[in-house]
Amino acid sequence: MTSLKLFGRKLENLRLYREFQEIGFDYIVNPNTGELHRVGWDGFWGSHNLVYADLNNFIGLTNLGVVPIHVFRDGTSLPIYDLETGELIENYVLNKCQYCFSS
Repeated sequence: MTSLKLFGRKLENLRLYREFQEIGFDYIVNPNTGELHRVGWDGFWGSHNLVYADLNNFIGLTNLGVVPIHVFRDGTSLPIYDLETGELIENYVLNKCQYCFSS
């Protein structure tokens, strides 16, 4: 098991998404598909445009470890803790978006 710690908050709307961009969140997790997406200042493109998506219950993540989450293989179980309370949100089974992590 790794000592990687992921911290995040549940997203509710575009305003929170933009705040998370400013705070420096690295990723968001789609609760319906379980897919991990990158958060970028230049937004999302084309059919992958999550800026207009219903972000209710998406989880914004920041990587507080030395190893970025996206270097782990799909299927790796990683705990996600609430950024404010430190409580466990869920154990996330890594499922990287093929669009965001194509390289």
